[in-house]
Amino acid sequence: MPLSYDLAHVINSIADPIFVKDRQHRFVLLNDACCKFIGLDRSSLIGKSDHDFFPRAEADVFWAKDELVFETGEENNNEENFTDTQGVTHSILTRKTRCVSPSGEAFIVGCISDLTERNRMQRELQTAREQLEAKVRERTSELAQMNDALSLQIEHNERTSEHLRQSQKMEAIGQLAGGIAHDFNNLLNVIIGYGTLVQNWSDTDESLQETAGHIIKAAETAASLTRQLLAFSRKQVLQAEVLEVDSMLCSVGSILRRLIGEDIELDLRAGAGVDTIKVDRGQFEQVIMNLAVNARDAMPPGGKLSIQTSNACQCREDHGVPGEYVKIEVIDTGKGMSPETQAHIFEPFFTTKEQGRGTGLGLATVYGIIAQSNGRIEVRSSLGEGSTFTIFLPKVAENAPVPIRQQIARGFQSGTGTILLVEDQRDLRTLLREVLRSTGFTVLEAASGSEALETAASCHGNIDLLITDIVMPGMRGWELAGKMARFYPAMKVLYMSGHTDTDLRSDGSLKQGDILLEKPFRPDFLITKIHEILGHSHARVS
Repeated sequence: MPLSYDLAHVINSIADPIFVKDRQHRFVLLNDACCKFIGLDRSSLIGKSDHDFFPRAEADVFWAKDELVFETGEENNNEENFTDTQGVTHSILTRKTRCVSPSGEAFIVGCISDLTERNRMQRELQTAREQLEAKVRERTSELAQMNDALSLQIEHNERTSEHLRQSQKMEAIGQLAGGIAHDFNNLLNVIIGYGTLVQNWSDTDESLQETAGHIIKAAETAASLTRQLLAFSRKQVLQAEVLEVDSMLCSVGSILRRLIGEDIELDLRAGAGVDTIKVDRGQFEQVIMNLAVNARDAMPPGGKLSIQTSNACQCREDHGVPGEYVKIEVIDTGKGMSPETQAHIFEPFFTTKEQGRGTGLGLATVYGIIAQSNGRIEVRSSLGEGSTFTIFLPKVAENAPVPIRQQIARGFQSGTGTILLVEDQRDLRTLLREVLRSTGFTVLEAASGSEALETAASCHGNIDLLITDIVMPGMRGWELAGKMARFYPAMKVLYMSGHTDTDLRSDGSLKQGDILLEKPFRPDFLITKIHEILGHSHARVS
């Protein structure tokens, strides 16, 4: 049977503004969204043209483009400016198509998309990216100065043991990494956050989604520098999970093949019954890829890269902790290394590559990740005979969990409650405030501990959650939480910081049971963590 809805009912159910004009450029049909967008009711618009409402310059542009569609019959898509009846100028995308009725009368059917918010977000993203680039240049200069000072210090310690020299270098770089992490990660958090919001808000604009994706990827790549520094200084918090080594190698096999190039043969060999290990998946994949890149650069004319796995038993004579291990061997047929080179390859900033091709962080990062995972790495090599890197990681008795394909819904979980947000970095505070409000929370905000106490004193209701940066001028986050607890004993606390969990717990800033979000983090991860803390087990998706 035919549908009972008439045309007006159908188009009025559409959220985007839609209009129809006759051959004299007069409005003959508009949906409710279009009337609201222009700022007039339907009776004031029907039978009128653009010149009756809009500034002459804008109306002339609309008229000319309408006429072009009437004459050519071709669809017309244009970005243009539009001033509503309240004098507010919008950036819009208008799609116009000619339609001919059965009686032969021509009409224009148009649809409007408001791009004002999208363009504002793009400008803010560009500003944030420029700020990040300036900060990276500044921190890179500081890193170079620290490296020079570090080299001078090492020259005065030539008589110390190799192990002590290695530890001193890693400690110095770890201190530098911790010092820059706070400011650096605040900027990255702003960029990743706004990029994620743009992706969520631009469902139909693939170009904008791709642009936001590039920005997020660039920010996450920048964040990897801090993670590498923390990794080989053993201050990066690893998210350990039980893994089957062979399954993990198979999953990165295609990436490795693209990474090493077509002129190098890749041979992945799994041993029989290889045990499981407990490591951070992302960091361990980085270990394998760093070793593969190192092997590729050692075989410029091509060669063979083999990765083999097996079980191994360590005894006291092996210079390691006795026990059962999983052994991973990365073998190349490259030019090999001299004993002098092998003595330094795990040192930060040591590289045999020409200037511009290596940072000297790759193998130092590998060393730090393996050491933090309670394993060890050895190297065997001779000039002209290739190199073998052997990794020993403790086996575990647990089985690897069965992977589950997770469906990620668009938008964020919505919830209720009052949140006091305390962050001294304005751009990041603005981003987090908008994310929290858009998901239904009532948000009070402050730029410091003292301002937060004043805001809480003037609040007439309950405060369910305090989200606070730990390192702020005047008052630390944990001090603020202690003072707030006197007046809101049931209030939950979520800490944020660009410093690591390890550092904050070692200096007493964090206690057992305190919850920390390490910057940078994505907005959806923040919302998920809030629901876990507040116990919103049935939060809906907006």
